[in-house]
Amino acid sequence: MSFMPAVSINGQVIQKIAPPEELEGLLDATLFLRGPLMDRAQGDPEEAWRAIGGHATGISLIAPVQVHGTAFLEEKKLWALPSRPRADGILLEKGESAGSLRFADCLPLLLASRHPRPWALMVHAGFEGTAKGIVHHSLEFLGDRIQGFQANKTFAWIGPGIGPCCYTRRKAGDEKTALGLARLPLESWTDMGESIRFDIPEALRLQLLSLGMEEGRLFRHGLCTSCHPGQLYSYRAGDRRARIFFIVRSGPAVHNHHTWWENI
Repeated sequence: MSFMPAVSINGQVIQKIAPPEELEGLLDATLFLRGPLMDRAQGDPEEAWRAIGGHATGISLIAPVQVHGTAFLEEKKLWALPSRPRADGILLEKGESAGSLRFADCLPLLLASRHPRPWALMVHAGFEGTAKGIVHHSLEFLGDRIQGFQANKTFAWIGPGIGPCCYTRRKAGDEKTALGLARLPLESWTDMGESIRFDIPEALRLQLLSLGMEEGRLFRHGLCTSCHPGQLYSYRAGDRRARIFFIVRSGPAVHNHHTWWENI
């Protein structure tokens, strides 16, 4: 019920999330990591979708413009490409559309459950969004949209992103640093004197637990994007455009489509 081992298909590194038994056939979540397909796509979701054969499936793709905010979309075809609304999360329930978000140091966060019906919420959780409370907004959004939502029956996966080993911000004169110090859990940052070392994965974990999620239902990828340039993209390590491509589908129609990208 965690992350499956990464595999290379013609040089393209791919890693799937392993759903718990209760979500088998209802959740399909895949990270397209570093490789020639994502190199060519250069962060363009339509190019990435075409590269992995998504167009041929008839499944529409929701690919918002990410703005480090706390707005969410629902699974509606009016939000699918070529539409590019501004948002940092997508609620998926029908399995008829796929959601996509892109990453190069920020962290993919996936929440999913089958209670009271199958659903998944994929989230773009970088430093700024995490400091703005995107975890709190996510659970609030779920409570509004899913009658009977229960945090303690929800699974969470925190994907690869920049780790505390590589993420510091200057202490003085930075409004975003001040926001992080005011909003993030004390245990998730360290005062280094002139700079602050932030642990975004830990901040996400602590925020999720504080809102009622259970430790045993929370899984962390663990790799730092900046430390693993051979497998992951990192803006801070020099990847200005290419991105990790995160694709999620959730709902009763998921089992009707095999993982076509295995043949890319």
